[in-house]
Order: sequence, then structure tokens, then C-alpha cells
Amino acid sequence: MKKNIERFIQILVGVSFFVPLIILSENFIFPFIVPKIIVFRILVLLMLGSYILLLYNNWQKYRVRMIPITWTVLLFLASWAISTFTGVDWYRSMWDGHERMLGFFTIIHYVLYFLILTTVVRTQKEWKTLMRVFLGAGSMVMLIGVVQQYINLEAFLNKGADRVSATLGNPIYLSGYGLFLLFLGSYLAVKDYVAVKKWQQTFWFWYAMIGGLLGFWGIFLGGTRGTLLGLLVALGVGAVLYIITIREQEKLKYTMMGIIALGIILLGLAFTFRNTQFVQSIPAVGRVVNISLTEGTGETRLMAWGIAVEAWQTMPLFGWGPNNYYYAFNEYYNPKFLEHGWGETWFDNAHSVIFNTLAVQGIIGLVLYIGLFGVPIVVLWRAYRKQIIDVHTFILPTAFLIGHFVHNAFVFENPTSYLYFFFILALVNIKSFPTPVGTSSADSVISKKSKRISGSIIAGVTIPIVLIIWTTNVNPARANMVTLDFLLTINTGRPSMELYYQAVSYGSPHNDDIRNDFARSFSQISEQYIKNGLTKQVEDISLIALDELEKNKMLHPMDIRIHLQQSQLIQGLAVVTQNVEWVIRRELLLEKALEFSPKRQQVLYSLASTKQMLGKNDEAIILLEQAWTDNKIIVENWKRLLDIYLATQNEEKANDLLEEASQRGINIQL
Repeated sequence: MKKNIERFIQILVGVSFFVPLIILSENFIFPFIVPKIIVFRILVLLMLGSYILLLYNNWQKYRVRMIPITWTVLLFLASWAISTFTGVDWYRSMWDGHERMLGFFTIIHYVLYFLILTTVVRTQKEWKTLMRVFLGAGSMVMLIGVVQQYINLEAFLNKGADRVSATLGNPIYLSGYGLFLLFLGSYLAVKDYVAVKKWQQTFWFWYAMIGGLLGFWGIFLGGTRGTLLGLLVALGVGAVLYIITIREQEKLKYTMMGIIALGIILLGLAFTFRNTQFVQSIPAVGRVVNISLTEGTGETRLMAWGIAVEAWQTMPLFGWGPNNYYYAFNEYYNPKFLEHGWGETWFDNAHSVIFNTLAVQGIIGLVLYIGLFGVPIVVLWRAYRKQIIDVHTFILPTAFLIGHFVHNAFVFENPTSYLYFFFILALVNIKSFPTPVGTSSADSVISKKSKRISGSIIAGVTIPIVLIIWTTNVNPARANMVTLDFLLTINTGRPSMELYYQAVSYGSPHNDDIRNDFARSFSQISEQYIKNGLTKQVEDISLIALDELEKNKMLHPMDIRIHLQQSQLIQGLAVVTQNVEWVIRRELLLEKALEFSPKRQQVLYSLASTKQMLGKNDEAIILLEQAWTDNKIIVENWKRLLDIYLATQNEEKANDLLEEASQRGINIQL
């Protein structure tokens, strides 16, 4: 039976490689993320149940071997756990939002995935089969990206974007996945070539070559600058390592030297002619050589990294808690962000795994995260020196890990990146271990200690696993699908509250997101309801939404988006009821929000207009003068300050403001 269980686990692992292909746009909110996470977690739980049976059958044979990479992964998980419960919002750290779903609960599944892989997948043949399946599944993702780019720009919700994302939902994710597939294909191709030692290779050689080339193409389809930099660094490191390690093969040495020289020349030419249309039209390359750190997204990323450092200094050891960068960003918000538009004023991630980890998991979490890359590289080097692995098994995974680290320095993790990252860690773990599990002479002795797996044992494992799957995956999936149906009814003008109550009744850990989605969607369309004369409906639904958001505020008291959503609902209630009490309540609400983000213009503007409605003009002027003083480049600050000066008949200050604006070349359109 144990062979069947092992085979079942390996089949589940193979199925997990196709998770990145899942996209259910008609069924889920965030269709690129939610169904992927749900299916992956179910697969891992099924693996876990099967693995528990193997442990019961033979603990000595299937127990986790505590070797360096395993220790590093488990210590990183422990750090994540400590940061979760010592941070500013443990609930968000545990579950994350359903936009990403990468909380501590999901990370546990990725670690289990790693542990099961390193224990159950035992032979070189099994690993090669899994790598080929992974390459095939990834190639399908890349081919969909090709379709989006060259055949149908609207396919898979691409919406005509220049940078495609295939089934992953973000071009960054596609480029990163392409980098992995490039090195996976290269590794398989090299191993097959070495085995046959001639160019007339087998089917599997060309299969690997094509898969690797599709991955290379995917890097440019996604057009991500950080990934291209990661690729260049990885190629450089790989070439240098080959030059250092291969002493007898002069031809290969000169080839690698030529690759390095050619890369430097091409990069130099691209930089020299970076302003030409040809260079700018090359995907990713044009964006890399024309990057600016003083304008556009380059500047906002630098500011976001600076906020991460500021936040780390206040909580240096374990940070603010995973997924809590959003709170740090609010507290240390830089008014300069608005110079780049409202869309650049909300960051829930530092757009760099390095800086983000520093902020949310502190220096301990960052050191352990770096260890996830550094320890495997050291282990590979030692295994190569001891002749446990060949030069290609040392160099190609090492180059990928370095390239992936560089890629992550400019982006953030996602469900697919964690999938292939923990797969690579497991692969390195098993290949670098001196005596692969299951091949030692002691196995015959261990096998005699096996226990029979009875039906009652199977039932005792299956029932809890099924219950966990139902409560933590099936119910959240059901809630997510019903929520989508409910939100669609809001847009029709006939919201079905029955659907809303059904959605929250499933007990999803993402009920807070469901409440937020309800309030936000209704706030955005409530003005249209009022225009259509549905004032009673606006009042009734707004009151329900306010109460629901109050529940969220108890979970996330520092979340100013909840405060702002409530203020929008209250504004609508003030209009339909003509009751000044609602305006007073809005004032108190926004004053509390300002405590959590003292320099955020959206809060300052809203609070100033509220105070003006209450006749507190002096207080409103102070708020708008603060926004203006914080940043004199943003035209909106000048306009709002001028408007209130004129409204309060403060002509002297209005004239002074107009004169200063003229001197600065700022055009305030009255």
C-alpha cells in the first residue's frame, strides 16, 4: 500500500504544477489568485493526509531529515509565526486579503509542500519526471502569454495590455515564472545532452530546449525590469562559475567568456542608444536602460523602500507583522506620492521582497529569508566539492537562485513564485544530501519496522483532513463566489441582501474582505441611487454597511480604508437624511483616521470639507495649510487652499497665495 500512497502523493505534486493555469473569471473575485490558492491548499492537505499514513507505516523511513536547508525553511516559518503574533495586526498576517491570500496560514502549506517533496520523492527518475511535468505545465502558461501578445490581446482578461500576464494576473509574475522555466529547461537539456553526448538528441532534449526558450520568451512578454536584471546577473554568475570550475574543457571556457563579453557589449549599446525608438521598443530592455530613480514609478519605489526602513527602525527584530506594510506606509506616508497620481498613494507592499521583509518581519526575518537563498547555494557548493553532484547541478540552480533573488529585490512574492521556489529548495535539498533517502543499506532494516495501515487509521486521518479542507478552503471558495453574485446585484440597482448574508454565513476567514467589498461597491454607486430617487434604499443599505464595517474596525482598528469607506457612507446618509449628526460623526471618524496617517492628503481634504460644513472654517484652513506646506508642487493643494480662502472672504491670503503660485509657475484654474 505504501507504494500506492507514494505514487498518489507524486501525482498530486504533478497536478500542483498546473495550478498556475487556473483562472475562473466568472466565478471568483480576484480570479487569478483565489482559485489558485484554494486548489493548491487542497492538494497540499491531501498530500499531508497521505504523508501521515506513510509516517505511521514507517516513521524512520519517512521522517523529515533535519539537514541545513530544512532547518532554514523551518526557522523562516518560525520567524513568520513570531512576526504574525507580535505585529500590529495578527489577523491580516494570518490570512492576508483575498486579493493575495499569502498569509501565515497559506505559507504553512508551502512549507508542508517542501517537506513532503524532500521526503516522499526519492529517486532521480522521479525527480526528472516531475521536472519535465513542471516544465510542460509552465510552457502552457507561456504559450497563453504568446497568444495574448500576438493573436488576441483580450484573451484571459488581458484587456489589450502591452505587457501580458497569461493566466497569472500580473506581468511581473509571468516574467519571474519565465526565469524559472528558462533555467529548469536548461538544466534538463544539459543533463540529457551530457547523457547522450551528441546533438542528435532524444525527444526529451528538444522538449527541454523548447520549454526553456518559452521561459526566456516569457521574461520579455512580461517586460519586467527586475526580472531582466535578474537574468543578466544569473547568466553572468553562471558563466563565471563555469569558467572557474571547468579546467579541461577550453572550448566551453572560451564560449562562456564570449557570452560575458557579448552581454557587456549589447548592454552597453542598449544604454548608449537608449533614447532611440528601436531600443525603447524592445520588451523589458527599453524599460531597464531608460529607468529613472527621480521620476515615475522609480521614484515611488524608492520612497516605498525608504518607508520600509523607517518602519523597521521602530520594530527592528520581528517587524510590523507579515502583510502589515500597509500600516507602516500610512504612518510614514510621504506627501510626495500624490505627485504621481492617486493610484500611487496606496501601497500594501514595498515592491521589494527584501525591503518588505525587513519592515514586516524585521532583521531576523530578513536574515532567514536571505538564508533561503544563501544556504542552498553553500550546500550545492559543498556537494559539488564532495562530488555528490555534477557541475551542472551545482551551477544552474545556483545561478537561478541568485537571479531569482535579484528579481525579488524589485517585486513581491505570489502564489506561483512560492510554488517553484519551494520546489527548487526541495530539489536542491534532496540532490545535495550525501545519502538520498530510500537508497541506503539501512532501508532493509527499517522496512522490517513497518506498521500495517488499517482502515480505522485511514479513516482517522481522512476525516480531519476533509474537515480542514471544507472549513478552510471549500467554505471560503463558496463565500467568494456568492459575494461576486451579490456585488453584481449592487450594480443592477437591486442589491440582494440575502446573497450578502449567505456569503458571510459560510464563516470564511475573509469575511472582512467581503464586508469591505460590499461597502466599497455600494459607496461607489450610491450617488446614482440618489439620482434615481432611491433615497430610502440608500439609507437602509448604508446603515447595514456601516454596522458591517464596524466589525472590520474591531479586527483592524488601524486600517484607515475602513474609516474612509465609513466616511463615504456617512456622507451619503447626511445628504439623504439632512441630519447634521451624521456630519459630526464623519468629523470624528476622519480625525481618528488622521492619527494613523497624519500627512495623507485624502484624509486632510475630507476632514477639511467636513469641518467647513460644520462652520469650523479656522480648523479647516489649518488642515489645508498643512497639506499645502507639506507639498507645494501638488496643484490640488493650492486649489483647495485658495477655495477656502475665497469662501471665508480672506482676500489678503488669497492674493498672497495667487502671487506665490505665479512666482512658482503654478497655474491655479479658478
